[in-house]
Amino acid sequence: MSAATDPDTGTGTASPAAPAVEEVAGSGNGLRAPLRRRRFRLLYAGQCLSRTGDLVFQVSLAGYAITSGSPALLAYTLFGQATGTVLMLLVGGALADRFGARKVMLWADLARVLATAGVAAQVAAGGRSVWAIAACGLLLGMGDGAFEPAFTLAFTELLPKAELLAANSLQAIALRTAGIAGAALGGVLLATVGATVSLGLGTAGFALALALVLLAGAWPVAHRAASGDGLFKEATGGIRYVFAHPWLWVSIASFGVSVALVVAPAKALLPLASADVLGGGASTYSLLVGSQAAGALVGGLLVGRLRRIPPGLLIFGGMAVVCGGFVALGLSGSVLASVAVATVVGAVLSAATVAWAATLQSRVPGELIGRVSSVDWLISLGVSPLALVAVPQLLAYGSPATVLVTAAAIALVVSAATPLVPAVRRLAWPAARAA
Repeated sequence: MSAATDPDTGTGTASPAAPAVEEVAGSGNGLRAPLRRRRFRLLYAGQCLSRTGDLVFQVSLAGYAITSGSPALLAYTLFGQATGTVLMLLVGGALADRFGARKVMLWADLARVLATAGVAAQVAAGGRSVWAIAACGLLLGMGDGAFEPAFTLAFTELLPKAELLAANSLQAIALRTAGIAGAALGGVLLATVGATVSLGLGTAGFALALALVLLAGAWPVAHRAASGDGLFKEATGGIRYVFAHPWLWVSIASFGVSVALVVAPAKALLPLASADVLGGGASTYSLLVGSQAAGALVGGLLVGRLRRIPPGLLIFGGMAVVCGGFVALGLSGSVLASVAVATVVGAVLSAATVAWAATLQSRVPGELIGRVSSVDWLISLGVSPLALVAVPQLLAYGSPATVLVTAAAIALVVSAATPLVPAVRRLAWPAARAA
């Protein structure tokens, strides 16, 4: 069968810097282009299932902790997970770059299957061993930390650069849809079949994702010559590459500011600010979160149509709009206006993050994508808890709305200034291939 009719034959010509990517009839920049490739379809379906299972697991565990009066179970699981994720991100990218995305994803999914199954078994036994729960959380986090940079790398191993924007759009849509479906399904399962079965079904999502990656089979990847360095020394190669390229370190730093000042603290400040400014309770905040989720779906669908906008302007102009949206949310006294703003914030944030992922994947050399992705993830995950810890301290000096508006205004200035940096301003989309 020819490469034009079978996207996974491996008959393309590989360059030393990139894996072979087969030509597909009708391939282009449309949202459906990546889905014409069998291996990507299987990987994408697996992630839809695992993300849904992850949310089922989280909701079921939280519900069990509340109803059983076992907050320590939830706290220790989350602590172990966060610790494992950060620790594995230090070397997860290097593992992906050394062994290829598929091998690392298989081991990561296996770790997550074992970890979530272990938590389910502990719940079935009454959840008495806090340290066993923490160990399962640690293993779960290590699986997460290994998986994310490998998954980022997999896109570049399976797809041509011109299809990366569409693939990341699909991924954003899957994340949001799975989040909504998984949270709802977790609540229903918890109420109908109980925590043990519900947690077990969450585990099944990771197991099905693992099965689909196995079903995809090994795919051709570029040969990566062994460096002879240890794993930790290899891991620092991503840091060195980031600091050697101004567009990368400026972009990551700018995103770090937005996460630290807006995205992370808004999880704590927005519910309080909406109560103060709008006079609403949990239902009002839920409406804002739902509106942002709906907007994110729209943003994921539409970002592929925005290729006429240079990446630097789309990403950081978009982040400036997001920060401005949070300023508006902190000031708005109208529920209707706040819902409209939250919808726009969700759409633009989704488009900006999709565009950033595609830019990173298309511009960083294939042998370094895993490690550079790890640096990106570490900055975002590292500043989030620090920002949340700072929130109570800042509330001693102002109302939630005041703190949110001030922080968002500072981040807005930083985001708006980022495209003025020449290296960011010169970013361009990869050329589309002829169909």
